[in-house]
Amino acid sequence: MAKNKSVIHAKNIVIFGAMGAGKSSLINLIADQNIAKTGSNLKRCTLTWTKYVLPKLFDDGMQHNIFDTMGIENPELEPYEYHRSIKNASRLLRELDACGGTSLLVYCVQKGRDSGALRSNYQLFCEVLYQRRVPIVMVVTGLEDEDVMEKWWERNHESLETSQIVVEGHACVTTLKDEDVKYGASREAVLKLIRQYAVGTPVSGGWKHEGIVSAFKRRFGRPNPEDKKLQDKLQKDLEDQCGMKKELASKVAKTFTYT
Repeated sequence: MAKNKSVIHAKNIVIFGAMGAGKSSLINLIADQNIAKTGSNLKRCTLTWTKYVLPKLFDDGMQHNIFDTMGIENPELEPYEYHRSIKNASRLLRELDACGGTSLLVYCVQKGRDSGALRSNYQLFCEVLYQRRVPIVMVVTGLEDEDVMEKWWERNHESLETSQIVVEGHACVTTLKDEDVKYGASREAVLKLIRQYAVGTPVSGGWKHEGIVSAFKRRFGRPNPEDKKLQDKLQKDLEDQCGMKKELASKVAKTFTYT
């Protein structure tokens, strides 16, 4: 009789946000080493996520898996790129569900971004895909020029709440190592968020890998009625909550249901 493989208990953390928000730099801040590529050398056509394994992020020895997602742009300005990145996000969610679920969503934003665009990404991940079942925190990057980085939050949190962006916790940071004091404070602030809000039991998004039989039926026969219900609900949520146009919402919902 074959022996069961040992199960590695880990917390899965998804970092999402627009391209250029500083997601990879944030991962390097968390790890305190350069494990993620940053800058303009990252091509826009990269349609995959990257998983970083941190075996001992804290003294408790719990493994943390950090997932760096592709930047998701404004759906109205670049619908083709948006749909391609959505297709990638769909595959990531299924991968996360297959390995236990998601412990924490980290919304990485850069100062100066339009609150309307921020809301679109927030609604997609927090409300549509995860139905508010996974804790979400925000990390604001690029604040090295602030004398007191937390002042940014004091000036802007009301605007975020007006845009219906509500998070459990936040950190105002710089990812620049030459800002010694601010860098150290930034890393501690982000680690505190992870300690406090990453749930011990990961939450499943409800996305399953499609089997060969169901894939065959979908392609050559009638679709599963339950899948059609899911597609219709997703489309409605995308239109109502994300303000997406009907044609794009239909395409995105179909992608998430069947990809």
